[in-house]
Formats: sequence, structure tokens, C-alpha cells
Amino acid sequence: MSARGSRPRGGAGERIADWAGRHVDHGVRRLLRALYSRRPLVLQTPEELDRTYAMLDCYTDPAVLSAPDRLLAPPAASPATVVRWRRPTRGGVESHIEFASPYRPIHPLYAVEYRRYDRLDRVHLFSWQHTRPAPASLIVTHGWGLGAKRLAEVEFGIPWFFRELGLDVYYYVAPFHWLRKPSRARFSGELHPSSNLMRTNESFVQTAIELRTAIGLIAAHNPAPIGMMGSSLGGYTTALVASLDDRLAFAVPVLPMASLADLFWEHGETDPIRALAESMGMTLDRFRDAWALHSPMTYRPKVPWGGRLIVSARGDRLVGEEHTDRLWEHWDRPHRVRFAGGHVLQVYRSAYRSEVALMLGRLDMISRAKLAQLGLSAGSGARGGQR
Repeated sequence: MSARGSRPRGGAGERIADWAGRHVDHGVRRLLRALYSRRPLVLQTPEELDRTYAMLDCYTDPAVLSAPDRLLAPPAASPATVVRWRRPTRGGVESHIEFASPYRPIHPLYAVEYRRYDRLDRVHLFSWQHTRPAPASLIVTHGWGLGAKRLAEVEFGIPWFFRELGLDVYYYVAPFHWLRKPSRARFSGELHPSSNLMRTNESFVQTAIELRTAIGLIAAHNPAPIGMMGSSLGGYTTALVASLDDRLAFAVPVLPMASLADLFWEHGETDPIRALAESMGMTLDRFRDAWALHSPMTYRPKVPWGGRLIVSARGDRLVGEEHTDRLWEHWDRPHRVRFAGGHVLQVYRSAYRSEVALMLGRLDMISRAKLAQLGLSAGSGARGGQR
């Protein structure tokens, strides 16, 4: 099988979806470049760049990268939770759960910056729980610049996973997004991820600790298997947590980049800011080293091979399939699905929801009878390469 898996191109509708997806992504890419090009580069000399890299030692130390729980472990005791609201929904109960973030800044310089941001110290977790124990739980997280609960419900099909598959579902809001957007930020996600090397590292430390704390809270509510799924930035985060926490039984990175450093470098190819950074001694290798702590490529996945499913879009021009290919290879070519559409215009995204159901069937988390009710065959589904 090729590095991208084998799948027919489909009919005219899918070809149109690929074409439209590519063009929408190109437009969004230009918009993002315009937004960030207005910000001047803080560093101006090679010496300043070297000093900045020296300050990243606490994240790039080989001892830390070989044992990331030194920085990314959840707390020993679960935090107290507050239920902001709870209401009945068809099949169970929907809630907004909040708890104090157990994260504390690693670097003292960032600790000063962190105190200037409001709304970051509270974690927001939305839940859809069944009145009877569910066969599995699914944690979902969003892409860059997003976060609104209602949009996530539509994008991921949360009601379908809850009602049709019978899963308990939890939705996590990442730092600097939606309810956690600081007052000083212009828009959701403006400050994370960004070209600020230290803040991006710290924000992924915060994200990993909070999600791993959420895994503990979910396991205490229901000891059934737990999985995670996210799109774009959320797909990258899913791949990271799946490389850190062996309590996850399955993981579904959707449209993930394998390396955030590589993606930023590629998007800055014709940007004068990148040219200036290169003139000061910035290279792709240095960039990768600076962000190795949160790259899934740094670690081996802890999720079992049969519980890995990687999703890409054929027309994606924000996170091209070549990025997803690298993660697929690194994860030993697990099950994979490629749907028609782009990164933003995900026209045929329902295809990967069916693949998640089939994977859960193979893992005996969903019965054959349930799959048959959904019109799915337990023996079908996307296949990866050899183990």
C-alpha cells in the first residue's frame, strides 16, 4: 500500500469536494499569513536568538524528552470539580464541568507572562453521559481558532457518537480558545500556538496535563475504555496524548500535522519574517528541537496498534497529506481513512465516523448487532499497512 493508503477517487461529487476544499484552504492560508505578518519579529540579532534557545533548555533537555512525565504528568490526586449546569438530554445527561487547572508554568519567565492572562486557570469540560454505564468514553478536542461547543457538536457529530454508538462523550476546550480566550487576545487561538517558542511549549504542557487529568476523572466515573479524537490542532494534541498516556485504548487524530514546527516552517516559505529569522541562524532542525517536547514524532505511541485510526482529507492544503503521512508511518501504518474535501470544507467527513464505529467493533467495544443497526459490516473498514 502507498504511504497514503489506497482508496478510489470517487465520483464527481467527491472530486468537486476535493477541488472546493483546496481552494477554500488556500484562501484561509492567505488570511492566516496576513493576520500574523502584521506582528513584528521580536528577535533582531543572532545573539538574541541564541539566548532564546538557551532559555528553552528546560523543555529540550534529552532527559526530559526520554521521560516526558517529568513535565507532562497529571497530578497525583484529581482536582475538585464544579458542575456549572446539568440538563437532561435524550439518552442521558449533558453537563458543563469545570475544575482548576493543575498546570503550573515551568519557566519562571513564562510564569510572569501567564499571570497576565485571565481565563486560563479554569478547565472547561462538557459531558454527555448515559444514565447506564457506557461501553466506552470518547474525549474530543477542537482545532486552532475554534472551540465553541455548538460548532464542535456539528463538526464531530457528537450526538451521533452519544446516541447511536452509545458512548459517553467529553469535549475539552484548549487554552487560549473560546471560553479560555484571554481578554487581551484579538480572537480565539491568537496566542496559541504561535511563533513564540516558550509560550507554545508551555501551552502544550498545560494542555497535556489537563487532558490527562480529565482521563482520570472520566475513568473514576466509568472504568470502561477511554479514547480520544481531535481535528487539526486537536488531532496533533490527540496524537501527543496517545504517545504519553497508556490509559487511552484508542486514538483518532483527524487532519493532524506530525510536526507543528514543520507546518509553521512550510507556511512561512515565502514570508519575509521567516527569511529574517533564517538570517539570524534559525533552521528547521533548530525549530524542531525547540518544539520536540510536544511533537508526537518524539515518542512511540502508547495506544495499541488496533486502536489507532488516522484521518486525512484529500484536498487539504492547510495540513497537507504529506504531514499526515509522516505520522501514519511513525505509528506503524495503522488503519486510515481519507475523505473527500479540505481542511476547512470537510464535505465527506461523515466517512471517518463510520470508520471509528468499525474500529470500536473490532475492539469489542461495540457489538455486531449495533454495527448492523447502523448499516455497517464488522469485517469492512479502512486498513493500514503491515504491523
